[in-house]
Amino acid sequence: MDEFTERVRDTSQIKKIISRAIIVLVVLLPLLSAFGTVGAGERGVLLQFGAVQDKVFEEGLYLKVPFVQEVVKMDVKIQKDEIPASAASKDLQIVTSRIALNYHLDPDSVNKIWQEVGKNYNTRIIAPSIQEAVKAE
Repeated sequence: MDEFTERVRDTSQIKKIISRAIIVLVVLLPLLSAFGTVGAGERGVLLQFGAVQDKVFEEGLYLKVPFVQEVVKMDVKIQKDEIPASAASKDLQIVTSRIALNYHLDPDSVNKIWQEVGKNYNTRIIAPSIQEAVKAE
């Protein structure tokens, strides 16, 4: 009988340890997901339930509400985009060229860019603008 009661005590202690570990994980997971970092040359766009907020996180540590808010990082460093462009001259000869453009996003308005254009802003705005400028010239 003593051996049986010892085994019951051991299993109850193991159950207590496992239940405490689960409770600690349930408490720590939301706390750990509340923090994040924005790297050098990036800005964080704050989304609350998918809606863009006015808050833009600068480089460094940030705090957000877990499961409610999300931070999307956008690069604000100088970027280079090379695009092949072709146009017709006045005497209808085809001119082909490769245009390189250096640009960067305004760090204070990355939330507006995310809201109005999205993350693929270079293919939706920059490339067509270069094509249009070459054809205009």
